Amino acid sequence: MKEYAASPVVKTLSLKAPPSRAFAHFTDNIATWWPLATHSLSQEKARGVVFEAKRGGRIYEIDAAGRERDWGRVRDCEPPHRLVFSWVLENLAEATEIEVAFDDDGKGGTDFTLTHRGWLETKSGADKRSMYDGGWNGILSAYERTVR
Repeated sequence: MKEYAASPVVKTLSLKAPPSRAFAHFTDNIATWWPLATHSLSQEKARGVVFEAKRGGRIYEIDAAGRERDWGRVRDCEPPHRLVFSWVLENLAEATEIEVAFDDDGKGGTDFTLTHRGWLETKSGADKRSMYDGGWNGILSAYERTVR
């Protein structure tokens, strides 16, 4: 169980958009595809999400009162090929890390890989890993449907 709890969650997609468009849609257009009502800190009171695609940039949601709620910080940003960011959701003690790769598939599309890791560095790592393993499916499905 401990080995499984430590293993990264890895999700892959084959996108019909080139890496530059896939990267920009993931970052610049996150508010259009992220399911805020079900996957945010504010739930139905969430009004937007911002992804500052630069090293040190913030990832945060904005609630109905205009309050900014931190999701994470960009650690590395190599447009249009790679992103690495912390995933904190306002709880630094439970921070994990996400890496997203946007690789040219040689046919005008993108081989997309999301790797979510760092489970053993948190108190509730095994439980969270299981939750995210399923949760990323719906989120990335929404992303894949809207990237063009």
